[in-house]
Amino acid sequence: MGGRTRLIDVATHAGVSQATASRALVDDPRISARTRAAVKAAAAELQYIPNAAARNLRSRRTRTLGLVIVDLSDPFHGMVAQGFEMAAGEAGYTVIFASGLSDPVRERRALKVFVEHGTDGIALVSSVLDPREARSRAEPDPLVLVQPDHRTLMPGRDPLPDGVVQTDDVGGVEQIVDHLIERGYRDIGYVGAGVLPSNAVRRETAVRRLRHHGVRRPLRRFQAGIEGYRSPGALAAIVQQSLPEALICYDDKLALALLDALRGLGVRVPDHVAIVGFDDVPFASIANPRLTTVTTPTHEMGRVAARGLIQAIQTGTMPPATLLPVRLAPRESTPPVTSADRRPPARATTTPSTSTTSPRPDSDSATGRTGRPRGSAGAALSTTAMVHA
Repeated sequence: MGGRTRLIDVATHAGVSQATASRALVDDPRISARTRAAVKAAAAELQYIPNAAARNLRSRRTRTLGLVIVDLSDPFHGMVAQGFEMAAGEAGYTVIFASGLSDPVRERRALKVFVEHGTDGIALVSSVLDPREARSRAEPDPLVLVQPDHRTLMPGRDPLPDGVVQTDDVGGVEQIVDHLIERGYRDIGYVGAGVLPSNAVRRETAVRRLRHHGVRRPLRRFQAGIEGYRSPGALAAIVQQSLPEALICYDDKLALALLDALRGLGVRVPDHVAIVGFDDVPFASIANPRLTTVTTPTHEMGRVAARGLIQAIQTGTMPPATLLPVRLAPRESTPPVTSADRRPPARATTTPSTSTTSPRPDSDSATGRTGRPRGSAGAALSTTAMVHA
């Protein structure tokens, strides 16, 4: 038989009507088991491939899901997307991707495109949209929010609503601070990522945890901006002027970029400053030095989101909120503090040969553990400067 096999061909071969053949292929109980078996045998013999588009039109389902992630090139979001697509594929769904780039305009446009193309459900990863607006724009599709970056859905505050998948960022930062304190660090800085609500949660958690440990020094603050990891040179220069003992970075991208930029200024990690990241992207474990960070279950996050979304499609009920645990991954970038190490590097000047190196004092004094006067202009700058990529 030439060309593609049609349903009418299967029906003729099995000796039934086209309507009966159609029902038999979807196991309609109105068709006898014997007839269903005969039709399926005919379809197999003729290598019949059902027309998915026609079938979906009848059922008003496309078996496609829409997924909006921040950046397709980002390793964190790439792992979330991979887990989502794998779980969707296992259930027979295809995924359409769009990148939001932390831009509400792009996210709104992606939602509009998904709805127009008839996706069965939508997931937003690290969305900056107000959740109520996102849900209204996704209607009638069910919507799952994965690691939403909106002030109303931050972990550790109000109970999360149904259809939200989050990681325990608060617990992760607490583990970081506990680790640094246990290893002897007291003069600690936080390198932030702009105005993201998740950035505020991580910074505020670090402040509270330091107080919990009785550390009286305030958390030093350095601001990189949302895209600061792309051009960390100016930030590294500011950090060098008032070097703390340890730096907690918003995420691994920022930590690795800052580590490299500091190296270019002669500041060695961990000899002169310890650095911690967050997320445990693949590059963190092979960096030099290997980066201490918090491992987030990115792949599992995507799988949980896809399964919950498919459940909502099939049952009409949103899944309960999920808070996934995280764990600290201690590595080479945060060794224990000893009396023999932790010396500040030589300051970079226009004439490097004349730079001098001063040892850190052994006790907490007016100069602090960094060996630099508290009242210096560099120290004041480090707590307030804004560096934008």
